[in-house]
Amino acid sequence: MALTIEDGTGVTGADSFASLVEFNATLLDYFNETSAEADAAKEGALRRSWLFMRSLSWDASDADSVYPTFGGTIPADIKTAQGLFARAELAAPGALAPSVVAGQQKILTRVGELGWTPTGQTGVDAQRTTVTMAMDLLEDYLSGTGSTKFLLRG
Repeated sequence: MALTIEDGTGVTGADSFASLVEFNATLLDYFNETSAEADAAKEGALRRSWLFMRSLSWDASDADSVYPTFGGTIPADIKTAQGLFARAELAAPGALAPSVVAGQQKILTRVGELGWTPTGQTGVDAQRTTVTMAMDLLEDYLSGTGSTKFLLRG
């Protein structure tokens, strides 16, 4: 089934910001890749990345950037970020929304006289793939609250 593209007008039933052509261009422009995957697999990756993007903390303080229409025009950074997320999903379907049984997470606390403490995030969010290149592109559009994190690059 063909993608229904959000163009900034609030398209009913939209399931992607980027078209298949735009996704292929992102792969070529950023990674010099031409994916041999079938169009159906690429469309599925775009749909899953769209669902992931819907779960982010979009900044509602600026009426021109409110998800999903961004004031009538979808910025190029949004389409590129979706392409980057979709690339991760194409490589490992479910990477952006893994199935995790939180009660089965284990942290090694001591082996004999050795022990260690995790320095990263814990919980379900720690199991989710973070596509930092895409998140950097979205920084201006997200509120930065909740589970959305940004890396400071020097």
